[in-house]
Amino acid sequence: MRHETAQLHLDGDAGSEAFERKLHEYAASLAGLRHMHAARNLEGCWGAGRYTVDLQFDDDAPCSTDLAQLPGVTRADHAIYHRLAGGKRAPGLRNGIWRTLMFRVRPDARAEHVAALERDLLRMPDYMPGIRNWQLGRIVSDSAWTHVWQQEFERVEDLQGEYLMHPFHWGRVDRWFDPEFPEWIVTAISHAFCPLASSILVNTVDKESP
Repeated sequence: MRHETAQLHLDGDAGSEAFERKLHEYAASLAGLRHMHAARNLEGCWGAGRYTVDLQFDDDAPCSTDLAQLPGVTRADHAIYHRLAGGKRAPGLRNGIWRTLMFRVRPDARAEHVAALERDLLRMPDYMPGIRNWQLGRIVSDSAWTHVWQQEFERVEDLQGEYLMHPFHWGRVDRWFDPEFPEWIVTAISHAFCPLASSILVNTVDKESP
């Protein structure tokens, strides 16, 4: 399965209903598309667009996604990624929150430090039961980002409270993101979260667990 994610930046006059209709029409025309999730981002995101879009394709589907062509889109921050690992504890999740963190690792970062960062991110669900399903990927397309870290929550409070404020986050994970730490390797991030009707990750985790 091929995974893609995008942050869509829209001009101020782009109406949400008309845009969403065009987005779904465009997705329906894509060969090999298995699933699409698209939702308007909620207040509190940073470095993100107005919409988060996630697409899952058959492995042999043509790489022809061009979300920037849609009316009203001023920029499509689009990436294809390879799933490294993920997990689930709420396969029946409904009416939750979908969070996407895209980040860029310094090009001179040591491979063992990148691997340690990836391990620390994947350890977060062990300490944070509010993370219901999760996935970490490395971006393989031409992109400003190197990784995408995605989680599903039941409530936005679980993201903004437990996740962002947890001691494991600040005591272990933040060292990779804060330039005041000697381990710092992440130079930029895009943090987005939006409504989620039903789990995106559960089928991916079932089919592609390492």
